[in-house]
Amino acid sequence: MPVYHAETCKMKDKYVNNQADLEYYFEQYPNLLCIVGGDGLLKKINPAVQNLLGYSDEELFNSPIDDFIHPDDREVASHVRTAQVNSAHFAEYDNRLLTKDGKTVWLSWSSVFIERDQVFFSIAKDITSKKKEEEQSHIVSILNRLGEEQKARFSQEIAFINPEIHPEVPDFRWLGLNETLAVADQKWMEKFETLVRKHAGTANLNLRFLSAEMAMSERQVYRYIDRIVSMTPKKLITMVQMHMVWEMISKGKEHSPAALGRMAGFSSTSRFKKMFYNIYGIDVTALL
Repeated sequence: MPVYHAETCKMKDKYVNNQADLEYYFEQYPNLLCIVGGDGLLKKINPAVQNLLGYSDEELFNSPIDDFIHPDDREVASHVRTAQVNSAHFAEYDNRLLTKDGKTVWLSWSSVFIERDQVFFSIAKDITSKKKEEEQSHIVSILNRLGEEQKARFSQEIAFINPEIHPEVPDFRWLGLNETLAVADQKWMEKFETLVRKHAGTANLNLRFLSAEMAMSERQVYRYIDRIVSMTPKKLITMVQMHMVWEMISKGKEHSPAALGRMAGFSSTSRFKKMFYNIYGIDVTALL
C-alpha cells in the first residue's frame, strides 16, 4: 500500500506540473489563442487577445464573438463555424476584427471544432501589415494604368480610398472637402453614409427613404447636406456609392463591372459604367 500510494502521488504531481506548464505556454504564446463555446461566447483566451483588441475581460467574455468581427465578415465566419460543426471540424481562413479604439485588424485563423466539448479551439496571427502592403501594391498597380490627366481628375479618391493606409486624413476628404468637419457634422455624415452603404443595393435608396431612416424631414436632410458638403442628396448618394466602388477596386475584391454596379446599387451595368466614366474619365473595366 505505501508503494502504491507513493506512485500515485508521483503521477498526480507530474499531472499537476504538466497542467501548469500548459497554462504557462498558453499565457506566453505570442499569437492569439481562443476557446469559443457553441453559444458564440469566449470561454478562454490568452493575453495576446486583449493586448491586440484592447477590450477588458468583462467585455470579451460577456459579448458574442461576432460583436468583435467586422460586419462584412460576420456572415462568412458564421458559415465557417457551421461547416466545422457539421463535418469539416478544421478550418483556415482570414477575417477582420474591430479593436476597442475603432481600428480594423486582419487575422489569419486556424480553428478546430472539438466535438466532445462542443467548443472551437482557434489560433490567430495578426496579418494586418501584410494586408495593407497588398492593398498598397494593388493601388500602385491601378495608378500605373492611368494617364496624368486621369490621376489629377480623381487624385482625392485614390489618396483617401483607405483611411487605414492614410490614418491622419479626415474620413470625408474623399468628397473634396478642404476643411475638417465639425464633430456634430462628422457624426451626422457618418450616420448618413452608413445608411447609404447598408441600403446601397436597394431600389428605393432616395431622399424620402433616407429622411425616414434619419428621423428627419426631407427638407431638413436637404439643408443639412447642402450646408455641410454643398451638394444635393442625390449627388452625395452617388458619391458614397462610387467611393464604395473604389474601395472594392483597391482591394481587388470584384473583377467585373456588373458585380461592382450591383454592389453600388445600379441595376444597369451600362448605366453604372457611364456614370463612372462621367465622374472619373476612365472606363471602370480598365481598372479591373
